[in-house]
Amino acid sequence: MLLGTGDHYTPGVLNAASIERLEAGARAVGVSLAPSEVARLGRYYDLLVTWSRRINLTRVTRPEEVVDRHFVDCLALAPRLVAGTTVLDVGSGAGFPGAVVAIARPDLLVTLCESVGKKVAFLRALVHQLGLRCEVVDSRSEALVRAGRTFGAVVSRAVSPLPEWTRDATPLVAPGGLLFAMVATCPNDPATPPGFAGPTIHAYALPDGSPRALLSWQRST
Repeated sequence: MLLGTGDHYTPGVLNAASIERLEAGARAVGVSLAPSEVARLGRYYDLLVTWSRRINLTRVTRPEEVVDRHFVDCLALAPRLVAGTTVLDVGSGAGFPGAVVAIARPDLLVTLCESVGKKVAFLRALVHQLGLRCEVVDSRSEALVRAGRTFGAVVSRAVSPLPEWTRDATPLVAPGGLLFAMVATCPNDPATPPGFAGPTIHAYALPDGSPRALLSWQRST
């Protein structure tokens, strides 16, 4: 189902109940979605389901599950990013969380880093069709480290075990920047990488009640 005229999404695959669930879930994590942003997320869902029939993007395709486990979960990151910052999403896959955040926060410049060619093709189609302010990088994050690139915020959603993530991602965080990890279960006493302060732990719940946690560390040196 394509977008309707103007900023309003024509209910189809994402029906009215799913849209209401999306808007309420977004408010619960601190995000007020504009009609144009709801429309883009509706189109995102359409593209996700269409492409998932051909390539391995996600097994989660029911509307309410995508709303909960992908859209609302990713939106929890949006209020915690400084205006105008650069954001790197490592192992972006189908664009979670980076592309979702880019919809809710058009003031950010988001880089989607993905090394699997078919997923890169999806991300490029997604960015083009939704008109997102995103850069798609077809590589592993190590290539960005070698290139000396740094970002104001670096995030991953369960791409690797937490100790590996905090070790490998730290070179990508600019001085004063934030390193994020999105996890289903918050570990006891998560370690802080050298040169960072934290973590700050933000616990929240998805619309279906499932617990989630967003961990962040700030680079001091």
